[in-house]
Amino acid sequence: MIRPYLTFRLLPALLVACSLLLQGCAAMQETGPKIKTGMYIDAVLECAIEYPLLWTKDRRLTYGTKSGELRWTPPQADGTLLRLISQERKTIEPEQQTARLYQELAGLKISLEEEVALPAGKATHIVGDSAEKHFESYQFSNVNRSYLIYLTTLKENTKLYSGVMDKVIHTFQVVQ
Repeated sequence: MIRPYLTFRLLPALLVACSLLLQGCAAMQETGPKIKTGMYIDAVLECAIEYPLLWTKDRRLTYGTKSGELRWTPPQADGTLLRLISQERKTIEPEQQTARLYQELAGLKISLEEEVALPAGKATHIVGDSAEKHFESYQFSNVNRSYLIYLTTLKENTKLYSGVMDKVIHTFQVVQ
């Protein structure tokens, strides 16, 4: 039979030893670089989106309308751009918005184009590459607005920013 005072001495020692072992196991796991995010809500563009917190934000509105865009670039200025374009449907149709994008990104070769269901609704997901850049976009639309969210990175940085677009897209919400 174990004596009660011995049990009270062994139990804390066992708890400390187990916590140290578990802490060591957790530290050994390799994970990719974590990018901290924050929530951005824009009443004019009628949307809420999570974005990389340390990235520089640039907001551009079209005078006299409720259309515009948000741009985020990382602090190291490595050619990466996260862009959200929000336009009123009376101004532009989703197909026109996508066509304009293709004109901006000359030499883009599309490797994937699919319809996906996301929390904000149905979207057209497009992935492609040009000579130097990797491109991924999602195009949403509702009765009033058309949204285009895309991320361009240098090909060598694609893996570095792979989780950014997933985080942004799955937190995007239309605000009315």
